[in-house]
Amino acid sequence: MKFILWDNKDGDPRTPEGAWVSGGLLGEITAENVYLRVHAQRPAGAQPFEALTVGACVRNVEFTLSGSKGTYDVYRTE
Repeated sequence: MKFILWDNKDGDPRTPEGAWVSGGLLGEITAENVYLRVHAQRPAGAQPFEALTVGACVRNVEFTLSGSKGTYDVYRTE
């Protein structure tokens, strides 16, 4: 399983043909990545990342690290 973090202000992370535009903010990461395991705060009622199908996402995931905070979408890419 692989995922990307995506800032939805950048539009759609996929092309009309279905290919991924980029690796998102950190490149593709696995479900074991500390950023997903420790720093991600999913919205109430959101599916666990591992339950997503390829192409699906959890929107508005809040990340906090070293006093910085950001909200991104997490897409399953593989």
